[in-house]
Amino acid sequence: MAEIKGVPPGATAYELREQLPELASWMSDDKLKLLPIWRGTRFEPGVEYFDLNNPDRGSFTAEGDEGRPTDHSYVRRLDVPIEVWTELITWRQPVDASQGESLAVQAEALGDVSERSPAGAFNPGEPGART
Repeated sequence: MAEIKGVPPGATAYELREQLPELASWMSDDKLKLLPIWRGTRFEPGVEYFDLNNPDRGSFTAEGDEGRPTDHSYVRRLDVPIEVWTELITWRQPVDASQGESLAVQAEALGDVSERSPAGAFNPGEPGART
């Protein structure tokens, strides 16, 4: 696999599809756009990552003592919608029917929780909303 360097801020797997041809041929463009490339300098302990350049490794939970990443081919679970993450972590991995059902149940139960401001949701159509 080729080393991925020089990833611009905000890049997704979609922008890197030429450097990730196997992933690009397997996953839809819409889903590639939902895989932001993680640009940190150290893995965060307890956070799950996936190396797009080494899919056979599967997802892994960082312990925090890993070395500095040498390329930018990682996505972080916290940044990816659960249904796309579930599909990604099964890429090139053998999954039997019961595992597939379990992943589907977990994805449905977890869903994606949208972030919410302590001040509540902003709705410009409501009376008293700030503009």
